[in-house]
Amino acid sequence: MNVGAAGQGVLVRIASPYAVMAPFDEPVADLLFGGLTPRAWVDAAALACGLTVVTVASDDTLPTNTAVAVTDDVVVNGATLVSFLEARERAAGHGVIQAGIAPGTALWEASARLGHGVVGEPLAVGLWAGALGGRKAADVVAGRDDDTAVVVIADEVGAVVVDTRPHGVAPHQLAIANVERLLGQPRHWLHVLDLSLAALQTRLRDTPGRVALQRRRGQKVHPTARIERSIIGDNVTIEAHVSVTDSVIGDDVIVADHSVIHGSVVGAGCRTLVDTHLRRVVAMPGSTLSNLDMQDAVFGREVFLTTGVAFFHDGPGQNVVVDGADSGRAVLGGAIGRRAVLGSRALFRCGVALPAGALVVARPEEAVGKLDAASLARAAMRFGDRATDV
Repeated sequence: MNVGAAGQGVLVRIASPYAVMAPFDEPVADLLFGGLTPRAWVDAAALACGLTVVTVASDDTLPTNTAVAVTDDVVVNGATLVSFLEARERAAGHGVIQAGIAPGTALWEASARLGHGVVGEPLAVGLWAGALGGRKAADVVAGRDDDTAVVVIADEVGAVVVDTRPHGVAPHQLAIANVERLLGQPRHWLHVLDLSLAALQTRLRDTPGRVALQRRRGQKVHPTARIERSIIGDNVTIEAHVSVTDSVIGDDVIVADHSVIHGSVVGAGCRTLVDTHLRRVVAMPGSTLSNLDMQDAVFGREVFLTTGVAFFHDGPGQNVVVDGADSGRAVLGGAIGRRAVLGSRALFRCGVALPAGALVVARPEEAVGKLDAASLARAAMRFGDRATDV
């Protein structure tokens, strides 16, 4: 297909009706997925297809030359958009087509947990093409058009398999989607974690030659540091004996001595303290991270994490339960809200989401299991300027 010809017109970005994602206290459109916001993913995809990006409010009418419409909380890369435009040509009999994720794939599993999707059915996301010009954006988003058909954007059932022993049931594995055509629309913080790790794999696949380090402006890398298959931003400082593998490090990040970062996304302006170990962690910009072994967790902006904070599991052989549902994960940390401060030796049950602006310090022999008055009896929390002892 000649993408330039098929992509004539505009890609319209529609403000999502889902304003803020808890516990991060900001829209999905501003969160990081593989180190990029959904807006950045869409801008790059539109450029690859020769489309001009136009942003409209949900109550606006779509321009007459609209080729594609997408809500601003959808993560989609260029390979997916090319495939979708090809599907538009094949489905010319339908007025509008909507993109869906194929059931049974690792990407479907990453996006459909906690009730967001029906087993065995494609998961529709906010990406449309076809006869969109002149329609109300709100009508398209709400699915009020009877002539809309869901078209599955198929990809290989690819996954990076991580050994999680002794956690979970045999074969003790965690599958992270590893696809060429990336697509997702998070509705829960667990989706943010899983989709961001999937987006990280897609970015690494697309990195030319999967180079160890792309030299960028202002980088300072100590000669004893080891960097493999990672993307390192501008003005990054990487100090002595650091190890960075299969990760994205944003602009202006400082990685302190002896830090180990594996399979993680570290947002712009973050810094680690000495001996910090992160595995499959997604950190939004501006956070300070210090921990001996933090894994499978997602942090909002400007979080402060001290060394002794940990998430604990009830025991091997079972998946973590999140909000009353099976997370599909035997290994999971949790989610930490924007500007939260986690004090030394604060312990949390796996799968907990800590609200934005909270301060939690727990005694080493005790732990926080649920964030309600009864189970926070051993902690002090601060929300904004109001301190509450419970």
